[in-house]
Order: sequence, then C-alpha cells, then structure tokens
Amino acid sequence: MDYQQSWQRSSGQVESRLDFVRSVYLWLMGGFGVATLGALSAPFIAAALVPVAGRFLVWVLFGAQFGSLLFANSVRRQKPLNRLAYGLFTFVSGVIAGIIALVIAQGSGFMPVFLAFGLTGVVFLTLTVTAFTSKKDFSFLRNFVIVGITVMFFGSLAAMFLRMPAFSLVISGVAVIACSAKLLWDTSAMLRTDDLGDPVGFALSLFVSLYNIFISLMNLLGGRRR
Repeated sequence: MDYQQSWQRSSGQVESRLDFVRSVYLWLMGGFGVATLGALSAPFIAAALVPVAGRFLVWVLFGAQFGSLLFANSVRRQKPLNRLAYGLFTFVSGVIAGIIALVIAQGSGFMPVFLAFGLTGVVFLTLTVTAFTSKKDFSFLRNFVIVGITVMFFGSLAAMFLRMPAFSLVISGVAVIACSAKLLWDTSAMLRTDDLGDPVGFALSLFVSLYNIFISLMNLLGGRRR
C-alpha cells in the first residue's frame, strides 16, 4: 500500500512537472506570436511616432520596453493582468525588433535578419536540449550572467549615447554569450524548481534572453556590412 501511494505521488509529481514545462513553452510561443504582430506593425507605428518623438524615438521605445518589462515581471502571478502585461511587453519588443530589422535591411539587405533569426533558433534548440539531456544544475553560471548582463546593459547605453558603432558590436558579442548562459541557467532552473505556479515568469525570462540574442546577432551580422 505504501509502495502504491509512493508510486502515485511520484507519478503525480512528474505529471505536474510536465504540465508546468508545457505551460512555460506555450507562454513563450504565445509571446513570439505577439512579437511577430508587433514586428509586422513596426513600420506603421514608427511612422506615427517619428513626427511626435523625433530624434528621441529610440529613448521613447526603450522607455516603453523597459517599463513594460518591469510591469510584466511585477504582475506575473496575477491573473488575468499577467496576460495583458506579458502581451504588452512582447508586442513592444516586437515593434523594436521590427524597426531594427528594417534599419539593418536598408544597409545590408534582409539576409542578416534571416540569418540572425535562424541562428537564434539553433542556439535555443541546442541549449534547451543540453539542459534537458544533461540534467545538470547550471546555477553556477549566476555570477557570469550577472556580470555579462550588467556590461551589456550599461555598454548598450554608452554606445547609444557616444555613438560608437565598433563598441556596439563588442557589446553585442557580450550579449550573445551572456544571454546564452542565462538561457541555459533559466532552463535548468525551470526543470528543478519546486515552484510550479509561475510559468509566466519563466517564459518571460526565456523570451528576454532569446530577444537579446536575436537583436545582438542582427547587429553583429548587419553591422559588419554597414
């Protein structure tokens, strides 16, 4: 009887874990879908904002994205507000990605954009499979990720302020490495966490890492030709 109860408990835990992981990736796919809508509407939104924001358009978009990220992270457990916040952040991120893709396409064509998208998919699949099959705890990457993301954040601001394209490429390289490590860390944490009630938070973290990898790869591949 004890064996049967133990087996049922173990089976229930596995099923709960699978439902949680499935929910995380459904949220992530939904975020990609909303971001795609944002990217497709980017030309129209940019045309509407340029007369209003002018040369401050970049900072307006950055403020909107950062603010929506903080909002999404703060309400990720509050239904249905978390859906609205997550959708808002992914849509704004899609708009920004679309605008960057158009700028790169004007100077280098769309090949760097498509290549960056494909490479991002390869990175995602490779690191996800690594985390699932190795079953290792990648929390030892914490300090490396924190330092890398700090350098990425403040380096990106410095590159925009000082208008240094070469430095921007270096920061993009740092971002690809740091966000790849964070993607591996987050996936490992998703498979090990005891808190199965926060699929939105994990989806948000994965989306942010993949978004930064994609943007950075576009900058690296397109910036080399500009």
